[in-house]
Amino acid sequence: MTTETIDMTPTWGEIGALYARLAESQEVKVIRGMRSEMARAFAAAQALQAIKATLTEEQRAVVARTLTEELTKQGY
Repeated sequence: MTTETIDMTPTWGEIGALYARLAESQEVKVIRGMRSEMARAFAAAQALQAIKATLTEEQRAVVARTLTEELTKQGY
């Protein structure tokens, strides 16, 4: 018997969309609890900026596709 695991972890775009909805509805306590997640997201964005000039064309394509997908999840 094969057991399959489904990954239910939200993507960063999904977390961003959730954070925006919580902020807009003034869910301050929950937003404060997500500060570390937002800090990680912004740090990761800066890390990507730091290495983007070193990426191959294939890697740049993955980054561009992923950015588009994650921004779409946030309504952009």
